[in-house]
Amino acid sequence: MDPLTGKKPSAAGVLAVKVENIAAARPQVGLGSADIVFVEEVEGSLTRLVAVYHSRFPSRLGPVRSARSTDVVLLPLFGTPGLVYSGANRKVQRSIDRASIRALPRSDRDGSRVAPHNVFVDLDAIAAEAELRPARTIGWTFAAADPRWAAAPKDGDVSGRVGGDRFTFAPAGGRYVVRWNGQPYADGDSGTKATTDNVVMMSVKNAPDGNADVNGARSVRSDTTGRGTVVIYRDGRRLTGTWQRSAPSKPLRFLDGDGRDLPLAPGRTWVLLRG
Repeated sequence: MDPLTGKKPSAAGVLAVKVENIAAARPQVGLGSADIVFVEEVEGSLTRLVAVYHSRFPSRLGPVRSARSTDVVLLPLFGTPGLVYSGANRKVQRSIDRASIRALPRSDRDGSRVAPHNVFVDLDAIAAEAELRPARTIGWTFAAADPRWAAAPKDGDVSGRVGGDRFTFAPAGGRYVVRWNGQPYADGDSGTKATTDNVVMMSVKNAPDGNADVNGARSVRSDTTGRGTVVIYRDGRRLTGTWQRSAPSKPLRFLDGDGRDLPLAPGRTWVLLRG
């Protein structure tokens, strides 16, 4: 069983990509191929996506933007993943250089898009060149069926806010179609809508990280170590539990009230970091 998807194991490593998530960046390309997507709050109540690829690497992906301090604590969950990003301020870059992350900065431009929303990468080529380590367990468990899920309350359309953005997940064909502020993530090349099998909403602590953008808006760091409430949605049902992670290098577990792991549905997962 693959540690990131619960499906057929892949021998490939892990690449995380910082994907821009504002109106000017739409439509994104390659997002629907991600095995895991984390939604983080950044500055000015905006959000940015950390798309994690392991089973498939799209040949075109973007727009890629800069890294944030949240990534430095979050990404060592995967061992030593590659991080594809376009720039970082000096403080964040120093933290990345010291972390268990392989920095893979890129600045390849798509002339048909307006800067700075035009950095696109060939992730398949990067994966072939990067000499990534195999994926390791991240603490997640998967099961196609489980008695706790069979008895869980039904819940249709799922909705959650991160920063100033609302994300909704509408059931469709056994999965959820992902929407941002009411608009589906339709791939800019293929038109295919991004879907997920699991929606995970983690309550985290947000705090200013000492950085700010050019307009003076303070950047936010979401802490994904410690513990907090988690709400998981799959198969049109909902369960509430606790997330737990003792350090950046340690697994992230989702537990029920008895301390047992809550299994995700095999497939893709979107995680909302809600501060």
